[in-house]
Amino acid sequence: MWKEFKPTILFLAKFFGIYFLFSMLYGFYISSYDTSDPPQTDPITKYIAVNCGKAASILGYQFRIVEDDHVNAVNKFEVTYDSIWLDNNYAISIEEGCNGINIMILFVAFVVAFGGKWLSMLLFIPSGLLFIHISNIARLMLLSLLNVEWGGEAFHFFHKYGFTAVIYLSVFLLWYLWVVKFSGKQGMSLKKKA
Repeated sequence: MWKEFKPTILFLAKFFGIYFLFSMLYGFYISSYDTSDPPQTDPITKYIAVNCGKAASILGYQFRIVEDDHVNAVNKFEVTYDSIWLDNNYAISIEEGCNGINIMILFVAFVVAFGGKWLSMLLFIPSGLLFIHISNIARLMLLSLLNVEWGGEAFHFFHKYGFTAVIYLSVFLLWYLWVVKFSGKQGMSLKKKA
């Protein structure tokens, strides 16, 4: 029985090991900014805010980023964020959970745990990360436009469900492509069965 399930058990052990290790390291990174005095937005999230602003400027909007806008909030939550304003209208606040790093960790953990040709992996992972980054910027821009152009109607639905589903489907597509096309394992397993 062990022999039959060994590949699956090893995959799951590697996947969860990699995922928890990188999530823990990322958590330490984030907490170093959240617990500073005063709390400040981490550089990765700031970079995402700048990318969103630049994407908005391509679409013809004037953008302004209010860095560490959480210090201006009336209700002091434990969340740090930068806010983006488009054409002097509040668009969106970008916090740590919006920067896409968690889903990038999930993506990398799967690809490494599944394994495959190292050269393919070294090319596929950065390409996948770039795809996730661009998808995330598009998601944040569309959410911003919901606030600026449509007064925030349906923002909650699209933030919580719609665009989140799109991001996860993008990652599933990348995983599918890795398993079927780029890992080099699918062809080997079909030959062994024949």
